[in-house]
Amino acid sequence: MLFQNIAGIDWLVWIGVVAALMLLNEAARANKWVALLLFVGLPIILTIFVWPTTAGPDSSTGTWFHWVKVYSALAGCLGFMALRFSPKLQHNKWALIFPPAI
Repeated sequence: MLFQNIAGIDWLVWIGVVAALMLLNEAARANKWVALLLFVGLPIILTIFVWPTTAGPDSSTGTWFHWVKVYSALAGCLGFMALRFSPKLQHNKWALIFPPAI
């Protein structure tokens, strides 16, 4: 059904997940090392240990499109992070084409 009742615990979990994601985002924006951990370290760990078991051929995310979508979004995050934390890139006119290009 499209419109179902949502239990109170489901709302609390949703609020908790959104709050955790917001806090992690702010931590990544404030500190380069936290950003590297979240956008380089965590994807490497997930790629090696988790995704091969959860994105098999029988799942809906086992196609090449989903993998390309995930890693292109990650590349965008890394590009914006490079622009944010690298003063040399901030002053490079060619590097500043990245945000409107994606």
